This record gives sequence, structure tokens and C-alpha cells, in this order.
Amino acid sequence: SVNTYGYETLPMVKPTGFREYDARWLFEKEINLMGVQALGMGLGTLIREMGVKPEIVTGHDFRGYSSAIKMALITGLMASGCKVHDIGLALSPMAYFAQFDLDVPCVAMVTASHNDNGWTGVKMGAQRPVTFGPDEMARLKEIVLSGAYRTAEGGSYVFVENFPDRYIADLTNRAPIRRKLKVVAACGNGTAGAFAPQILERIGVEVVPLDTQLDHTFPRYNPNPEDMEMLHAIAHAVKEHGADVGLGFDGDGDRCGVVDNEGEEIFADKIGVMLARDLSALHPGAIFVVDVKSTGLFATDPVLRANGVKADYWKTG
Repeated sequence: SVNTYGYETLPMVKPTGFREYDARWLFEKEINLMGVQALGMGLGTLIREMGVKPEIVTGHDFRGYSSAIKMALITGLMASGCKVHDIGLALSPMAYFAQFDLDVPCVAMVTASHNDNGWTGVKMGAQRPVTFGPDEMARLKEIVLSGAYRTAEGGSYVFVENFPDRYIADLTNRAPIRRKLKVVAACGNGTAGAFAPQILERIGVEVVPLDTQLDHTFPRYNPNPEDMEMLHAIAHAVKEHGADVGLGFDGDGDRCGVVDNEGEEIFADKIGVMLARDLSALHPGAIFVVDVKSTGLFATDPVLRANGVKADYWKTG
């Protein structure tokens, strides 16, 4: 437990934190900083074991402890011989973009995603553009829990200054939206508040900011667009300001909930079908991989059927 000799001298890593596609723990209750350091050493060991160049992008979301957790992870990565390219405070998609923009094969994004405060985690990958799956996570768990790390020379650290500017420039380097739109940008005081409003403005949208000031206590509600409290706040703002649409972003900016101009939620499977309709017009006969939690809309939508689209339902992750 915290405030003990053992907590400060031994790595604590709860085995159940290793999931099929990422890792997630309650900080201080299920993992400590030495445990995070052990995770970094294990990740660096696995990267070398996979035969991948030991260079990695790191970033962290906006929580009161995420930066400290990331630095502990980095010390472990460096001990295992990895060259670390740290992009600082970031969205998860920004970290994945950095793998390509910086030409770095691996990624470790410290984030608890849409989880409540107290949670932390890491999204990892070593074969861009995909992140770890069950095989890699099982091996990482085995290395960390057995202490089978291998230290190596050559570890180093570089902080990539102003990286968000590069990400934002890439997203907005295209023709602006021609239709005049008023959009509620709801960020739940999480990481997306630092980036989403300005990205939307740069593509020509009139932005109504909602809880965009960064505050890692999340004073109004948890930044989770599946949370009814956040959805209700977006709906109220849409109706109050006469907005065309409301967008709600989660804690690390890789989930987006949508509310229409009447304040009604457009569920994710319908958003997916709308996107698939556009893409299928460009790629007739395409196969779309769809989360198994989605409804049968992808298989029954008349536009998708007319375009010869097939849906492959697959498990979450």
C-alpha cells in the first residue's frame, strides 16, 4: 500500500491490468511508479525481441499524474536501450501520427482514455499503423511479471518541441468547409480542450466551446461521450446556441460522440454508416470491419448494399 517502505522499493503491477489490446490500472492501488518503470523495461525488451528498431514515441494525456507516469515509463524504456521521442501532452491519435511524421516505429501513449480519475494506462504499438493485440500483450505481461527484462546500452531521450502544431497543420492543410456550421465542441475539461476547438476553427467552423478549459479534476463530468451527463450537457448547449451539431470528445481525443441540431444523440453505428456511405462511393465493393457491438445497419443499409459493401463484424479493440 501507499506510504510504506515496500511501495517505494518494489514494483507493483496488478496482472489483470494487462488487457487484450492495451493496459489499464488504478494508479497507486494497482500499479506504482516502479511498476511503470518495470513496464517500460518490459516494453523495450519486447520491442527488441520482435526485431523492431528500438525507437519509440511517447506522449501523455491531461491528468494530474500522467506526466509522472510517462517519465517513469521513459526511464524503463531508456534502460532497455530505446531512443525515446517525447511529444509531451497529446491526444492518442497525435501519438500515432507522430510514428509516421517522425519516422519512429513504436509508440507508448500514457492515457486512461475515457476512464474516471485515478485510472491510468498505456496504449502501445511496434508495427505501425497497428497497436498491440492479444499476442503482444500476453508476451509483455509475461516479461514484466517474471522480471525477464533485458537492459541494453544506447537509450536516449529527446523532447520534440511544438509537435501539436505539426499535427494540427496536417489536419487543417486542406480546403475549409464550405457550408457554414456552428459546432459545440465539448471536451469535459480533458486533453481535447487544448486542441479540438482550434482545429475546428481552422477548418472554417464556428465553435461554441463547452468545458474546453483544461482541469484534471474534471469538475463537471468525466470526459466520456458515452456518459449521459456529458451528452445531456452537449444537447443543452446545442439547443441554447442554435448549433448545427455537437461533438463530444473523450479524455485522450480518440472517441467522439455526436448530438444533432435537435439535441438528440446520433449513435455510433449510424455515424459509422454515414462515413461508410461516403467511403463506399469512392471504393465500391469494399469490406468494412465493424465493431461487434454495432447493430446490423452496416449489413442492411440500402446505400451500402447498392455499392456492394460487405461488413465484417469483429470484436472490440
